[in-house]
Amino acid sequence: MNKKKLLRDFNSAGFSLVELIVIIAIIGFLASISIPSSLKWLYNENQNSYIRELRSYLNLVRRETRRWGGSCNIRIKNLGSGVEGQGFSSNCVGINQSAKNNSISLIPNLKSTVFQEVNTDFSFTPKGQVSTSNSLNYIVVIVGGRHNQANGPQNPKCLVLQMPAGTIRTGIYNGSYNYSANIVASKLNPYLFENRCISY
Repeated sequence: MNKKKLLRDFNSAGFSLVELIVIIAIIGFLASISIPSSLKWLYNENQNSYIRELRSYLNLVRRETRRWGGSCNIRIKNLGSGVEGQGFSSNCVGINQSAKNNSISLIPNLKSTVFQEVNTDFSFTPKGQVSTSNSLNYIVVIVGGRHNQANGPQNPKCLVLQMPAGTIRTGIYNGSYNYSANIVASKLNPYLFENRCISY
């Protein structure tokens, strides 16, 4: 084969500058659509994951108190904006040491993109029942997003722990929140109501 012809074919096989600019513009456009959608999905999944972990944790503590005839006090932790960590503290008496360790180490962590509000502190009794020091007969936890990806007010997810049996249901809370990266991570909010948690 002629060397000049081979060199000419090689030089003409690439993309022109205009073609490269068009391809880069298309990739940029697709990325601008897909990245925000992917972030919203990720933030939503972080909230769902926290609800699942919290539900599992509460069921575990309930089982351990019944098993050992002990009791556990669960208290809300106040965590500021930009902070990650456990949103509850646990103090258990009358149960096995490994069960005590589990009741502390398995408290779910709030990620930097998730916040929670809880209406009251509560306890699990030696019979596995739930009680509070006030007149409430339910515990409400709402879980929402700490990010700037939301468009307008959002309805956070919710978890209701019914007293005294300790049955748990989840849903969407009928109350609007403006999600922001500056929202406090964890706090007490006595104005959360069971009937506003609409089951899925």
